[in-house]
Amino acid sequence: MPSLEQEPEPLVSIGLPVFNGQDFVEQAIRSIQKQSYQNFELIISDNCSTDRTLEICRDLAASDPHLRVVTTETNIGAAGNFNRVAQLATGRLFAWANHDDLWADTYIEKCVTALSAEPSAVLAYSKSAKIDEDGEEIHELNNNLGLTASRPAARLKAYHDAFIDVDRRRAWGKEPIEGFWIPVYGVMHTELLHQTSLIGNYISSDTVLLEELLILGTFVEVEEKLFFKRDHQKRSMRDSEAYDARAEWFTGARAGRLLFPRWRALRARLRASIVLPKGVGSKAACFWRSLSFYVRRRSEGNGLIKEVIVNMSRLLLGTDRARRLLRKW
Repeated sequence: MPSLEQEPEPLVSIGLPVFNGQDFVEQAIRSIQKQSYQNFELIISDNCSTDRTLEICRDLAASDPHLRVVTTETNIGAAGNFNRVAQLATGRLFAWANHDDLWADTYIEKCVTALSAEPSAVLAYSKSAKIDEDGEEIHELNNNLGLTASRPAARLKAYHDAFIDVDRRRAWGKEPIEGFWIPVYGVMHTELLHQTSLIGNYISSDTVLLEELLILGTFVEVEEKLFFKRDHQKRSMRDSEAYDARAEWFTGARAGRLLFPRWRALRARLRASIVLPKGVGSKAACFWRSLSFYVRRRSEGNGLIKEVIVNMSRLLLGTDRARRLLRKW
């Protein structure tokens, strides 16, 4: 792992991609400005917003040298915008921020401290909670993920086990089990992040990214609740529930007739298991863990078959008829 010992206060690059986020973007930026750890740059990338987002961001940047606002010429999609801020980062460390989430004042400080104390860690994140539109806490999110095993394949298994356990208890939608994706908003080594595929322009690519990072190192969880995920009616995933809409959100372009996000995720997982681990034994173990996930978690394996059937329906029936018949497939 890159060492932070010689740099007690490394520069942290924070990337905030945004599209039409005028309702909450100022609150998100101000929660970053108030951080106790002040050696940071905040890169805000506006993806052709049609509301007041860009105006708000530029007004805040005018009086704060930490802030840098960039814009896109065309809508490059959520994945492209998330990757853009990561590629513009100049700091030794990096963190993604959402335009509608909030950080406690010590979030960066505690994550940097935790990351510096653990040489094998690729990123550090904190316990988290879901909040509503007014910033009131709804419930805690998943914590104690236990992604600290010394071997990459063991870390992958621990992460996969968390999903399989929820499946076994049939708890999706019944318990406050969200939070498996929260580490993607942690503070991480920029150099190691750039060894991954970043965010792919397909559904669930953030999960694949986390698995790539797990191959590269351990995750450290800060015991305090410092990250707050906002849930609201305009939240991107809530506003783009149908697969076509979610695909368009990721890419910024109209969804094609054929969509294979689950197959793309499988390919990305297998590629990462070959490219990222060191040593033949570790590569083989990670490859097996990535492949066996689709056997152990039945919904993933069945999803690959279902995806083929749905795409055949789209070809035979046409996109609109297939969408009506197979809504939210």
